[in-house]
Amino acid sequence: MKRRLIAVMLSIMLTLPVGVLSESTAWTCPNCNQTGNTGNFCSNCATARPSDNWKCTNCGQTGNTGNFCSNCAAARPDGSTVISEPAPPAVVNEHLEQIPGETDRVKVIPNKVDASSFIANKKNPGLWAPENAIDGNETTCWQFSSKKGLKGISWISLSFDSPQTVDEIWFKNGFWGVNDKGGDQYPINSRLKETRIDFLYNGETKYVDAQAMTLKDESRNGWQRFSFGHRENVVSVRIFPWTVYKGSSFPKDVCLSEVMLVQEAPAESAKPAQGEKATVIYDSDPSITGCNLLMKLATRSGPGTEYAEPGTFFGNNWQSQTVKVLRKSYDGSIWWVQVDFRNGSKSSYRVWTGVKRVDVDLNKVKEDQRICDCDIYPTSDTWFGPGGNYAKANISINRSAVGTIRGKENGFVDVEYWYEDDGYDGSHRIWIPESAVYNLYYGDYSGE
Repeated sequence: MKRRLIAVMLSIMLTLPVGVLSESTAWTCPNCNQTGNTGNFCSNCATARPSDNWKCTNCGQTGNTGNFCSNCAAARPDGSTVISEPAPPAVVNEHLEQIPGETDRVKVIPNKVDASSFIANKKNPGLWAPENAIDGNETTCWQFSSKKGLKGISWISLSFDSPQTVDEIWFKNGFWGVNDKGGDQYPINSRLKETRIDFLYNGETKYVDAQAMTLKDESRNGWQRFSFGHRENVVSVRIFPWTVYKGSSFPKDVCLSEVMLVQEAPAESAKPAQGEKATVIYDSDPSITGCNLLMKLATRSGPGTEYAEPGTFFGNNWQSQTVKVLRKSYDGSIWWVQVDFRNGSKSSYRVWTGVKRVDVDLNKVKEDQRICDCDIYPTSDTWFGPGGNYAKANISINRSAVGTIRGKENGFVDVEYWYEDDGYDGSHRIWIPESAVYNLYYGDYSGE
């Protein structure tokens, strides 16, 4: 009677749901067939307890995790109960950071950045500092002057406080910032082209293993990625801009928005990525009024000595005069500013002068920019400003021309023009009526 009762009780226990079975339920060792094991290792041969994932011996189904096959309902081969144990937490390296969208690559975090030099802004000394190249904000940048040369003279370095492994380097080339009017800062500054990097290893005193790469001239198109192979025990990586793509207005100012060192590793091994940084907008007032003169006002119709000369003004009383500043342009050697003023009781002028003649903060002056290209009818209706009260110019466009419109106001356009059969010589600029231009083209330049 007792034996029958025990058998019935055992039968009932074996039909109970898994959740009511004890975690100490015995299991059979798949290596030596030792029965009655209750721990994580076989008591006879020390083989580890079978994995929660098992293969069905009846139908071959793999990946089963319960006590019965998910395909044919056959019992788990060793007859043991699945014991779910929490997975050990992933080991996170505090020197690594996840990259959004990447599962097998992580960012190696530098604790120090240094550079050969950077351009110091008077009002904000750190505006172009090397730290901007690793701040996670693509609209800030490291900016330096190439006046002293490139090819090993200028550099930026990323260093670690302990040896790290690096496999790749990623770039966001140039300056991705915009001004408060939406003006793109990328084309006006120079960008990296041929670039070299080298490595400082733990315990060494010299950088070695120089690598060369060529960056593309592109903005806002994601990271440019370069793999240089597995490098271990790295304590610093140094980057040399070797040659550059020249900026249209600042050919000596070279910019790099972001640079990142990357390790091939699972995302789980790194701490979560930081949130995106706010976009920085660089102020550029459309005009600055009340700027004092620093000397008499010599002028040109465009930003350079090759343009027509409207005249020199305020020879005897420049100390008491002010002008409005609207635009700036760099001719490769000096800055020019477009000024607007009235010549006493006579006509007004909107013309150009060297910045040395005007007391103005160039950082607040909007860049001279192209609006569109056009064809131009012959006309003698030319002005030193947008018509109306501005001075009439003694200049004629005596045959059909092509040009670039750089300003538009009061029914007049500010055109830089040339004769197609003569080719561009950059020496003609004047205001003409809108009716004198046609075939406006707002697309990007497709020439050289």
